[in-house]
Amino acid sequence: MKMYKILFSFCIVVVIITACSRGGSQAAEDQHVSLDLSDTTVPAIEIHSPADNQVFISGDTIKVDGRVTDNSLFKGSVRITNDANGAVIKEQLYEIHGYQLYDFHVEHKTAVASVVNYTVTVQYEDHGLNAGSKTVKIKVNP
Repeated sequence: MKMYKILFSFCIVVVIITACSRGGSQAAEDQHVSLDLSDTTVPAIEIHSPADNQVFISGDTIKVDGRVTDNSLFKGSVRITNDANGAVIKEQLYEIHGYQLYDFHVEHKTAVASVVNYTVTVQYEDHGLNAGSKTVKIKVNP
């Protein structure tokens, strides 16, 4: 019985070492990003809402809506950060290979005890490694 326990433990250790030594999953190895360094067009970003300097009340939902266009989008993000301490309040990442137009939508329900200023930042990059960015400032009152 003791020999089976040792053999079983040895097998478990071998499986763990083998799995960890691969350096990533098969899905990560299958992903291929093709760069197009001849692309010099920066993604165009529109933020439809919220409006710059829009004021919200605690309990409101901040709805970030907009559109990004480019000849070959790659990835992007929508981020809401606290201006006072730089904390990321909400972040949505996108990987959208090859799209030429993409509508984004992110929501965050507010809850503050004092006045807080946030920055909404939308960034997108294309396959030519061109990056576009837009920001709006908002305020949340208690």
